[in-house]
Amino acid sequence: MTAPVHQQVAACAAARPDAPAIVSASGTLSYRELDERANQLAHQLTGLGVEPESRVAVHLRRSAESVIAQLAVLKAGGAYLPVDPAQPSARIEHVVADAAPAVLITQGRGAVPAPAAAAHLDLTREAAAVAARPVRVPDVPVLPDNLAYVIHTSGSTGTPKGVMVPHSGLANLVAWHVRRYGLGPGEHTAHVAALGFDASVWEVWPTLASGAVLHLPGEEDRSRPERLLAWLTAEGITVTFLPTPLAQEVLRLPTPSPRLRTLLTGGDALTTTPPPGLPYALVNHYGPTEACVVTTAATVPPGAPGVPPIGHPIAGVRVQLLDEDARPVADGARGELYVGGAGLARGYLNRPGLTAERFLPDPSGPPGSRVYRTGDVAARLPEGALCFHGRSDDQVQVRGFRVEPAEVAAVLSEHPAVTRAAVIARSGRLLGYVVPRPGEGPGLAEAVRGHAAARLPEHMVPALVVVLDDIPLTVNGKIDRDALPDPLPPEAVVGPRDALEELIADTWYDVLELPDRPAHIHDDFYALGGHSLLASRLTVRLNDLFGVDLPLQTTFGAATIAALAGEVRALEPAPGHLADVTARHRHVAAMSDEEVEKLLAELGDG
Repeated sequence: MTAPVHQQVAACAAARPDAPAIVSASGTLSYRELDERANQLAHQLTGLGVEPESRVAVHLRRSAESVIAQLAVLKAGGAYLPVDPAQPSARIEHVVADAAPAVLITQGRGAVPAPAAAAHLDLTREAAAVAARPVRVPDVPVLPDNLAYVIHTSGSTGTPKGVMVPHSGLANLVAWHVRRYGLGPGEHTAHVAALGFDASVWEVWPTLASGAVLHLPGEEDRSRPERLLAWLTAEGITVTFLPTPLAQEVLRLPTPSPRLRTLLTGGDALTTTPPPGLPYALVNHYGPTEACVVTTAATVPPGAPGVPPIGHPIAGVRVQLLDEDARPVADGARGELYVGGAGLARGYLNRPGLTAERFLPDPSGPPGSRVYRTGDVAARLPEGALCFHGRSDDQVQVRGFRVEPAEVAAVLSEHPAVTRAAVIARSGRLLGYVVPRPGEGPGLAEAVRGHAAARLPEHMVPALVVVLDDIPLTVNGKIDRDALPDPLPPEAVVGPRDALEELIADTWYDVLELPDRPAHIHDDFYALGGHSLLASRLTVRLNDLFGVDLPLQTTFGAATIAALAGEVRALEPAPGHLADVTARHRHVAAMSDEEVEKLLAELGDG
């Protein structure tokens, strides 16, 4: 097995001690300095009781000190828990309490609530004590199955859950990355991701385990695409990761860094392809935190049509596409992604039930092997690469059709005046959000919607396109869908305005099995659970009721009571028939429950 990453870093320090390891605003740290300072801090940690399987919370901002602290935890045999100070205090308190760390590392920046059993190590206050420790490596054996780090990710409930990743998974990621992207002495990479984002694991360890140089941008350079590209150029970065939204911004900038040869991206669905003539390669990645950051990778050619693929599994990792009964799907069909192999996490910290639910026995693997059920949907392309189709719980029903918002966002992004796009579903309607290129005038929303209408089926065209100055992001650089404004506030309930709408409403809610719902002529049939079979049933009953020939497909475009009433009127039902139906309906509506039951009994006898 490949050596643990902290031993690989030590080997680089022994081979080239004076080579630069970390470059930041505070200066340059050599490999010797990195290794010795991490050794000293590791001795301090072992003195506080840290040993294999101990968890150590690292509450530091992205800096040389945070890298030293994480390396020291590994050298002490423990598992580091990155805690980003930029996160909301309530989340920080939950993460620390959930992890119950043996030690909490801070650096003189305010109080952090910690469990009573945890030791508190302030790097500023205890700098002299740490500096007095030996510079030799602690003698702590580390096994492949020992924990390397625990990182919290938010689930569908919004409660962060700790993912436990062993050394074997981290070592597999590092070995693949170094080979795939040719890292080594003379290469320069960037540490852009926040500590709480698992991409930071991917940025730091392949670089330092290969003898390359890790550069840390300042916050101003990190968050603004133009400044970030200028910084990448000035630092001579050759390979870097950028979160998907940021990478898509950088791709559109006209002056690429002359030394950059590979831009890595991931963390969100990639919706754009690189422009022709781009002097560096763009590689799209997919991977859940539960499978050690990266599961698949694909180089994206310039100008490729459609949604960029997520590619093939990395070395040591297996993927399967299974249906709802855990059976393999046919080539080209969509299935849920299951991940197995060397990168798999141990499970969720303190969540045995959730671990058992998501980490399952591998249906096609050797005895004892496991797979992680991702909840993500993909399909295999003819050449074998995977194409991402969103999450199974992100799919929405629009007029009886299943729609992937990411596919719609990819089309919106193709408009030449758009730099970024996002699509969400609310109240059964698709809403599009776009950021315009500088200098674009009014009318963009209508133009983008027209662009979508020319390329997508009608049910996939957003009900509304909203132009924003920027698309909100989470602290991890992903699109913050909850923060996107709602341009369609709930409408006031409008009841039936005439006898025709009243008759349709009664039939409509009866078919949906919602007889007690207050009639609202703008309710959407499919948003309330309608589907093609119920639409067929509704059409038959309306044709019977009004003596018309309403086609089934009408309900796809006229999915509300008001719209259906307009379609029925357009077919001009016989006035006498409509009046007779209305009179009978009003007569029945005025009857008491006992009278209705008696009438139904008589009809049954007849």
